[in-house]
Amino acid sequence: MVIAGVVDTEKSSVSYREMGCKDSKLLTPARREELAAKIRNAAKEIAVIEISAHEIDSMRKVMSLNEVEAKKIAELIMGLKEKPDKIIIDCPDTEPTRFIQRLRKYLGPDFDAIAEHKADVNYPIVSAASIIAKVARDEWVKKTRAKYGEIGSGYPADPVTKEFLKSYFEEHGKLPPFARKSWDTSKRMEEEKLQARLGEFE
Repeated sequence: MVIAGVVDTEKSSVSYREMGCKDSKLLTPARREELAAKIRNAAKEIAVIEISAHEIDSMRKVMSLNEVEAKKIAELIMGLKEKPDKIIIDCPDTEPTRFIQRLRKYLGPDFDAIAEHKADVNYPIVSAASIIAKVARDEWVKKTRAKYGEIGSGYPADPVTKEFLKSYFEEHGKLPPFARKSWDTSKRMEEEKLQARLGEFE
């Protein structure tokens, strides 16, 4: 998982919309890289946090995925050189108000921000952060593909990724180190393996 933040001043002469920033999923990888370079040159500050599958799995033992994201977004905000006057978050929770409450556990009761669904579509600076995060994730996919072969997008709903995980699991008897064991897809594979073992003793 990759989380990114882009910080700029409201009086900045840079227009992320005019630059071409929009939802990163609507851009080609080449266009994302081109825009990422422009964003890095223009922004006042950029912050990126990459969370490994192992860390997510470890945290998921004691908290939900939304809580993991809230904790990591809070870490990103706390790590900024100076706190922005206005914070806009692309909300991963189904209920934005609830997500702000999650963040307040880590940032204090007076913390305030805008958390909206599709903020990466509606706010160009959030689009810019989405692009930075996506480029970092694209780079991870490239490196992982070079080591393990075709893994698809790396998202568990991707049929290519699911087929890779299945083939790897069948060959090695375990999931690859970059796969989250807390994914439903991964859990099913582990459960099927356990059932097969139990069947051997019936």
